[in-house]
Amino acid sequence: MPKVLRIGGNKAAFLSVGFVAAGFLATIFMVVATDKTEILWPTAGAEYNLPNTVGQKLPSDDHTPLDPSMTLRINLADNVRLDKLHLKNLDLGKSGLSNSFEINRSTGVTGAMVNVGVFTVTNSSAPSLDWANMEVGTLVMAAKTDGHTNSAVIDSTINNLVVDSDRGAGSYVAENSIVDRVIINLNGDNGATIGEVIVDGVTASVGAFDWDYLRIGTLTLDGTNQFGRGDGINESDFIVQNTVKSRSITDNLIDTPLKVQ
Repeated sequence: MPKVLRIGGNKAAFLSVGFVAAGFLATIFMVVATDKTEILWPTAGAEYNLPNTVGQKLPSDDHTPLDPSMTLRINLADNVRLDKLHLKNLDLGKSGLSNSFEINRSTGVTGAMVNVGVFTVTNSSAPSLDWANMEVGTLVMAAKTDGHTNSAVIDSTINNLVVDSDRGAGSYVAENSIVDRVIINLNGDNGATIGEVIVDGVTASVGAFDWDYLRIGTLTLDGTNQFGRGDGINESDFIVQNTVKSRSITDNLIDTPLKVQ
């Protein structure tokens, strides 16, 4: 009888071990699956192909390969149409990065522009700013800068771009987050169309606001913004290149010693 009980106990033990093993394997599967799970907008460390708000995890940065990426990468699909893109209260900057906020094109993409009806920048700051390859109907600048160069060209042929229709468009907000950098990237030759872009309270301790390939109806950067590396007003930390063209330009930039860090 004890023998029978012992055999039964072994079977029970075997079954128990089997259940534990199965549970352990299931847990591993869930962890692996979770690690591969797509990320919902707007979590940092991922890239998003708008208008899709489900992102893919980004690999570690080249500068610090052991640390997870905290980049927020926004890919604008070819011909995508958005009602609003709102970036609010984002803290940027990481040692070793030259740019904290980029607007650029993917390799091989030519001629594409981000077409924006109204682009507004408020309460934002960075060590430096560099704008190039832009067409703006009305350009208004009133930031405080630790030295600036405004080489924008007045061009009466620039249209006042109006983006009114919201049909088939989505609105996206990324706010209250700490990230290494923000990258807005054009993925196709036809570009993208956005009714309104709002950059509010986006501050960087390291790196430039390096923006290119924008076609805008009205671009306003008001006096609540600050840019400077602390190297003196005789060194330009706020640069508007001569590839920026506008029909109407208001320059109220104020040079004052300041350092953003």
